[in-house]
Amino acid sequence: METVIAEHGPDIAGFIATPYHHPVFADNELPAEGYWQKVVELLHKNGSLVIVDDVRAGFRLHLGGSCERYGFKPDLIAFSKAIANGYALSSLVGVESLRVDAAKVFHTGSFWFCAGSFAAAMACLKELQRLDGANLMESLGKQLTDGIVSLASSHGYTMKVSGELAMPYMRITDDNNVMLQQAWCSECTKRGAFFTSHHNWFLSTAHTEADINHTLDICDEAFKALKNSSGAQP
Repeated sequence: METVIAEHGPDIAGFIATPYHHPVFADNELPAEGYWQKVVELLHKNGSLVIVDDVRAGFRLHLGGSCERYGFKPDLIAFSKAIANGYALSSLVGVESLRVDAAKVFHTGSFWFCAGSFAAAMACLKELQRLDGANLMESLGKQLTDGIVSLASSHGYTMKVSGELAMPYMRITDDNNVMLQQAWCSECTKRGAFFTSHHNWFLSTAHTEADINHTLDICDEAFKALKNSSGAQP
């Protein structure tokens, strides 16, 4: 980033990124210690904005947004998904100076008076605060991932966990493609637990410890079926 700023500084209006690297078909990567603080320092020194795409992770790591989890202050944050518990809503929040500038530009929208989504968001955020949702989802995520790793090992497989526990990415590492992972996910789905094979998963405050335990029972049966199926030996 220092090199890019040195070469193109005046042309850089801002830098936009997810709070951590959560691609598909690949392990998730958390930011290194001090990464975001250095990003903010470099960009603000250059007069550029720091913009966080918190659409996927927002409110799952901290009620104030993922920036609170990682200890930095962006200029703009984009929220969606969890903000209204699945209702269609997105939000762009930011520092006061940018709000003032944005207010100078006329803009309108087709769904600004969709009261259902706004009501859902208000109720969802209040409930997340009441339940301490971020910590609850992290705790449930740890229970789930620890359990799956242990079950995988007991059946001769290695399961890797990456990313945040509230929205973990897990994969079987015993082959060099996704076929084994897809086969295991399919066995889980047949038994009532739907896991994506290429994307991070999402814990919810609606999940309970009983749900996690039931899911782990399904995972155990799925590993047994995987091990017994042709060509799926670890």
